[in-house]
Amino acid sequence: MSRFYATETEISERIEFLKDIGRSLQTANVIPSTVIFREARVAPMVRGYFLLNKAYKNWRIHSGHNTEKPKIGALMAVAINRFQPFLPIHPANVKDTAEARCNEVYALTYALSILEKPFTPDTPEKLDFWHRVLEIISGSSCVTLEPYFVDVRYQTDRALNEYTLAIQPQDKLSINSLISIFELISDKGDALRR
Repeated sequence: MSRFYATETEISERIEFLKDIGRSLQTANVIPSTVIFREARVAPMVRGYFLLNKAYKNWRIHSGHNTEKPKIGALMAVAINRFQPFLPIHPANVKDTAEARCNEVYALTYALSILEKPFTPDTPEKLDFWHRVLEIISGSSCVTLEPYFVDVRYQTDRALNEYTLAIQPQDKLSINSLISIFELISDKGDALRR
């Protein structure tokens, strides 16, 4: 059987990067202490991202092309939404957006960090935009990863190269929507707006 396209080193580096972002969000109290960061979910989530990325490349990217940062941000946002590494201690009694949309805040923070675009929702317009993007992330589906997610849930250990996944029709809209948003935010968006 062939090797998986991402090395264990690449996967491990991404896991640590995402753990650092999660911890930083809690240290800075962007995500409050009333939310638990379930770090054990980060490793399977990152592996899920790499599976989703492989399926995406098979669907949309021609041989020899690389996945651009807006696409990486979008696919990771979808994986984060599926694996939900953050969990409010009292989900029925959340008090604010950071608590209610903690995973979406995490996903958007990751995307903005790899796009190298700071964003502070400090005006009514920016706050409205921020809420809409968080809602889009929240509504994203990831049926494509369901076989992998089930294996993770039942602790079935399979090598990533054993999965043959294809982007499912119900996932295409959310993936394309997030890619479009992140492209417009990125440097590429400057060229698209001309």
